[in-house]
Amino acid sequence: MHGCVEPDVRAGELAGWLAAAGVTGAAVSVADEVERAWCVRPVPGEDEGWEVFWCERGGRFEWTRFDDESAACFSLFGRLVWAWLAGSPGHRRTV
Repeated sequence: MHGCVEPDVRAGELAGWLAAAGVTGAAVSVADEVERAWCVRPVPGEDEGWEVFWCERGGRFEWTRFDDESAACFSLFGRLVWAWLAGSPGHRRTV
């Protein structure tokens, strides 16, 4: 189906999908743990698994582990688009 998200979304494509959905200014880091950003990366030291979390002051918040990269990306995409559309304080235009 034209215009739909493909079944396998890669972390490197996440920024493009967010921009296409109208979510601008999202603080997203792919593969690295970055302060004050949503991080999506392979679980360090393991052959499988991905994690998504908000990094702030050295802590990991809203941490979730996934079996694969695509599931992690879909989860973070959904979270950020929902926050953008809902206009949650601190999220609209600064997700």
